[in-house]
Amino acid sequence: MRTIKIILLTIILISADNMYAQFTTDKRPIEEHMRYSEEKTFNQWDIMVGYGPNILFTDFTQYLLFPTEKWHFSPVIALSYQMVPALAFDFRYMQGDLYGKGIEYYFDGDFQQYTGHARFYINQMLSNPGPVKDKWNFYFNLGFGIQSFRNRIYHNSTGNVVHGSDIEGTAYDDYFVLGYDKKDPYKETARVKELVLPMGFGALLRLNRSFDIGMETSIHFGLEDNLDGILLGATNDSYWHTTFNLSYKIGRKNKRHSKWTYRTYGFNIFGKKRKDPLEDEVNQFERMLQQHAGILRLQIDSVITEENNTKIYEAENTFPIYFMPGGETFKDYENQITMAQIAVLLKKHPEWRLEIVGFADSSEDNPRFISEKRARTVQQYITSHFGVPEEHITVNAKGDTEQLSADDKKKNTGLIHIDRRADIVIIKPDPLKENKANGE
Repeated sequence: MRTIKIILLTIILISADNMYAQFTTDKRPIEEHMRYSEEKTFNQWDIMVGYGPNILFTDFTQYLLFPTEKWHFSPVIALSYQMVPALAFDFRYMQGDLYGKGIEYYFDGDFQQYTGHARFYINQMLSNPGPVKDKWNFYFNLGFGIQSFRNRIYHNSTGNVVHGSDIEGTAYDDYFVLGYDKKDPYKETARVKELVLPMGFGALLRLNRSFDIGMETSIHFGLEDNLDGILLGATNDSYWHTTFNLSYKIGRKNKRHSKWTYRTYGFNIFGKKRKDPLEDEVNQFERMLQQHAGILRLQIDSVITEENNTKIYEAENTFPIYFMPGGETFKDYENQITMAQIAVLLKKHPEWRLEIVGFADSSEDNPRFISEKRARTVQQYITSHFGVPEEHITVNAKGDTEQLSADDKKKNTGLIHIDRRADIVIIKPDPLKENKANGE
């Protein structure tokens, strides 16, 4: 019950933190290789080995928290798959000894445990999701599985296995054993199996791209009263396991593991784009403004002739790509469709060229740098995804110059996002100059 209360408190704190996030700005320096998105590939598998004390709480338990004698330690191995930065699934194996001493009797045995766990990363659910200081991850996990065990109950005074005839008033006529022959307490039979529910918390420290170290503490609730035998009481048995572990991250070492990436604004805990209630209206409004953007560029630059090429800044030749605030992440999938359409045009007209002009809002930090990053991101996407030669594309960074409208007007009319963009301008050869060059 105490564990459930802690989990509920954690959920409440996460919800409160996300509500507070609506009034704050993420100012962390996040490089592109650290940023999570569905379009990128990250390492997702790791294997963990650990070792630590295993403390039983049964009907035999005489201590309040820590054993007064015979501490037992259990090894554990786990294979983990990271679905998204906030969620992983573990498949674990653990084994150890069973021991507990009462007033007249003690039990002794061993167990094996096979469990599956869902691991939820707390810091990936907060207002600024990602590893803490790029070094720490904190999580809680919930599991379900099977424990398989053997045990025998002994007399404290003689050390002999307890037989039913040793207990006055009982009609039981066998030895008190599980996983052994009830007539021959030293002959092994099939292990006894029962369900187990582990719950716990843990922390991970990133050492490098290959290894993490960590500590995890968890309570494993047995659904039956068999770990200590069947002689006393009716309290479901449980044990407290704390492990110190080392994890090896499987995969290419030039890529980050997904659990060490940053989920930026606009994505839910499953890495999916979060639906903004105003998103449809904003997208429709921005599409209406694309024509306005082309007209404005026409007013600023008119028609510029360079050698045999003409840059035509018109609505049908200028394609805005919109970005999230403060970074170089595409705002929606429509931008990718736009770039794909442009790539198709270039395949049909290999003599055409592109100029990508990056912009930033005046409220963004280092607008010149951000505008160039946006333009470079578009250039890289077009070249890597569609095979457009890099030499066919030029990049220009405008920073926060040539804004579409004054800041106060943007705030009043909802245009605040319109300058967080990169314009793709198609440059077509000038047919008149080509004819002259050919002597026509």
